[in-house]
Amino acid sequence: MDRKNININETWDLSLIYHTHDEFYKDLELAKEDLHKLIQMKESFLNNVDIFLEFHELYTILSRRIQKLYSFAHLHCDVEPQHQEYQTMLASVFALFDQVTASLDFYDVMMIEASDQVHLYLEDNRLADYRYTLSEVLRGKSHILSQEMESLLSKTSSISDISSQVFDAMRLTYDDVEIDGKKQTLNSATLTEFLKNKDANVRKQAYHHFFKEYQKFENVFATTLGGVMKKDAFYAEAKKFNSPLEASLFDDDVPTSLFYKILEKANVEYRPLFHRYNALKKKVLGLETMYNYDLNVPFVQYDTQKYTIDECFDIIYDVVKVFGDDYVDIIKKARQERWIDFHPHNQKRIGAYSSGCYDTRPYILMNFIGDYQSLSTMIHELGHSVHTYLSCQNQSAVNCDYRIFVAEVASTVNETLLIHYMLEHASSKEEKAYFLYELLENCVGLIFRQPMYAEFEDILHTWAKNGYPISSQKITDLYYQKNAEYYGKEITMDKYVGYSCYYIPHFYYNYYVYKYTLGMTVSLAIVSRILNGDTQQKEAYLNFLKSGGSQSPVDLLKNALVNPLEDRLYDDAYHYFQTMLNELEKLL
Repeated sequence: MDRKNININETWDLSLIYHTHDEFYKDLELAKEDLHKLIQMKESFLNNVDIFLEFHELYTILSRRIQKLYSFAHLHCDVEPQHQEYQTMLASVFALFDQVTASLDFYDVMMIEASDQVHLYLEDNRLADYRYTLSEVLRGKSHILSQEMESLLSKTSSISDISSQVFDAMRLTYDDVEIDGKKQTLNSATLTEFLKNKDANVRKQAYHHFFKEYQKFENVFATTLGGVMKKDAFYAEAKKFNSPLEASLFDDDVPTSLFYKILEKANVEYRPLFHRYNALKKKVLGLETMYNYDLNVPFVQYDTQKYTIDECFDIIYDVVKVFGDDYVDIIKKARQERWIDFHPHNQKRIGAYSSGCYDTRPYILMNFIGDYQSLSTMIHELGHSVHTYLSCQNQSAVNCDYRIFVAEVASTVNETLLIHYMLEHASSKEEKAYFLYELLENCVGLIFRQPMYAEFEDILHTWAKNGYPISSQKITDLYYQKNAEYYGKEITMDKYVGYSCYYIPHFYYNYYVYKYTLGMTVSLAIVSRILNGDTQQKEAYLNFLKSGGSQSPVDLLKNALVNPLEDRLYDDAYHYFQTMLNELEKLL
């Protein structure tokens, strides 16, 4: 499908950011002027509290402009990557960001050198909004280098993210899948649908046609992924961290013990539960040999309906009404103001995300094909967008941005509520069994698969830290091994399993995937309490959504009545999985 053939009401309206390209370039020039003013204040911004406040207000304006510019450019590029003016816009924003990083590299060093003075300034009520963010700057004292070294590091910013940018720029094409003599288009949006097909040959064909393309470009992807790991290891060492993991978690003020606690729970203590689940799949489907690509076939035979976009919204309104009219109205606004770009088309970015900033709508990109997964993806991304919207509405521009550490909570709460809604409205034993299966699959993806991904990612980072060679064979062999351990002896690994790691976007970020597990465990606690009528939990959760980044992530979750440092949170999640698995076995 070509973008020009899609109903405009089912595409996002980016004119809400800038009406014309001239407005974009005008803002770009204003941002450059803001930067010039900040550079001129280098020697004076710490002189007194008035100049200190003026400097930070101007810095906030600059940050807002850059985020707005970036949102406009990258959203356009993700749906029209061949449009060279948008690519030029995006390159201009990256160039400006690099210039800002290099020109203001004095900031952290000078702030920490004058930390006593800064603490006194922060007593002024005019700086109340800045107290948390600036205290976070001062917390980094032991990882700030000399001015000369910080300047040198800042000059590497223009090349440090090239590997991630290469991955984002890659657009692969795949051979069609033939079903009943007819060729059907294979892409990232339709792959899952093909893997649910009852015909084993269709599943195998789709899996092979898709991942052989990653094998074809394996050296490119290996170099790209290895570049990300080496970059993370380099900056961790340069900044005097013990490991890339410690460096990644430092920004969230989270101990590394939390990361390894999640891996221990999922990959060791409770993994036998997942193997039991896979054994049940194999038995019910009656497969003598079950390959990893067979696992998407619903082993509960129930023909789920297809959904139109409007039908999806009707269901979503009903699901989230538990949070009140204000929450529902935000989702209605998303539909009316065209925050969402729905349909897959040629060259469009794969997957789904929510993206926006203080001065834009929280836009959503997805690849809607009308199945239950599309509905689930929509309510997931709307969870992100409502979180962003409420944070921006209730916090200043300084404190609205919440950390990635808590980013998956709102989306996973929505997904879990949706499945409970489907279970509640099931009209037959078969339908209830199907949505129990969907609930278990959702849990599998978040509390089992993501920790496996996290372990793989941690090993690659360790290789990079220790100077271990990172070739495609090393990467794919490791990924094959981890998948074999993950799925257990009942499941046979396909020859392309190792290459499938190159397809996963989050490996090109910095320690992201384990946060999905955190989001799921937290959401299970929140949802179960809310559905049991706990009004205190509901109010605490809504206040969490409005809090943005005004506190540390751990404190935000504690105030939401879910403490991520407690073992009980994770044990409860896996026991919940076990309870649902028991219930499904009884129904079957």
